[in-house]
Amino acid sequence: MSPRNSLGSILVLLLLPACVAETSTSLDEGTEAIDEEIEFIDEDVSALARRCEVASDCAGGLGCVAGVCSACNRHAHCASDVCDLYQGGRCIPEKEVLYVGRDNISHYEECERATGVRSDPFCQIRDAIPALGEGKKVIRVAPGFYMPFHVNGGEPFAVHGPAGEGGIAHVTEEDVGGMSVRGGAHVVLDGLEIGRYSYRSGLRCEGPGTRLIVRRSQIFTDTRAPLHSNGCDLWLENTEVITRE
Repeated sequence: MSPRNSLGSILVLLLLPACVAETSTSLDEGTEAIDEEIEFIDEDVSALARRCEVASDCAGGLGCVAGVCSACNRHAHCASDVCDLYQGGRCIPEKEVLYVGRDNISHYEECERATGVRSDPFCQIRDAIPALGEGKKVIRVAPGFYMPFHVNGGEPFAVHGPAGEGGIAHVTEEDVGGMSVRGGAHVVLDGLEIGRYSYRSGLRCEGPGTRLIVRRSQIFTDTRAPLHSNGCDLWLENTEVITRE
């Protein structure tokens, strides 16, 4: 073998370690990048499963359920005291809610001056309806007895009662019934008792373009016509219709 060829072989051998070292460094950098990505994902998962002590510890429509921020299934899980099961267990923000229900009212003036915020609720459901709008699209009703209410057109809204949590919200009156919806209104009722002590139809839904969805509720009457539907889009979901003789 000539000296030139021997030198060429030596040069090749000397260069090989340099190439191996460069490849090793590249692999180390790639591994570090993967580790950082995994750590970032773990932080996201941890945020989604955030621990909580009270409902106000949770955000993004989540409630505090068994000490973890997750989809709600009771009103009590939410800081606003309003859980919409039919939106996948979403807590409705308090800024969207008007509250109804007072105990031991001694002066009607208190009802007339009510603003509907949680600390100053309306006395009747029918008082809250005209205050809807400007971001307010949900009415939360506490347990108690309420006068019938009527809806004629307007923007869609929902009324949430206790739905079995700590009492019943009765909507009833002997000569009027429970409620009526007409004029193209779109209303959702969830967790109320309608017309128990009435001699008329507990519920009336009338007119094309009118839509009423009743969920987790009971509809009563003392006649053979517990509810009246004429040309409207009426849906009953997990709702009991009770006709008394």
